[in-house]
Amino acid sequence: MDVVQAAFAGVIASIVWFVVGGALYMNPFVAGIYKNAENSPALKKWKDTKQYIGLQYVGILLQCLLWAFVFALIKDALPGPALFKGLWFGAILVALKIIPRFYDMWIQTNYPNKLLAIEFVNGFIGSFVIGLVLAHML
Repeated sequence: MDVVQAAFAGVIASIVWFVVGGALYMNPFVAGIYKNAENSPALKKWKDTKQYIGLQYVGILLQCLLWAFVFALIKDALPGPALFKGLWFGAILVALKIIPRFYDMWIQTNYPNKLLAIEFVNGFIGSFVIGLVLAHML
């Protein structure tokens, strides 16, 4: 495995997901749903939006770096050409991260159901975006 190439792919995947995620979360429809839920006790209140966005990106970056290394290690075991490897990896991310996280939040928190649904859909999309970027780059 080329560690530098995997790290670079992870950084690029994090940037792509940050942009796509921004479009998914900040569009008027979804932003309106979050705005309506802002007084929910399940949502943390952030006074500093820049700090919140920065921390969000750091979390995305760390995950994408980890996923890039995992993808680099398992890509040869995934079937098909690069596009299909990316889709398979996206499915793996959904199965290992998105579904368990959704279920845990649903049974253990007061997080509003509409927001849970948005998190699930956007996480699903993001997983495939990341898988495809990594497959293209690695």
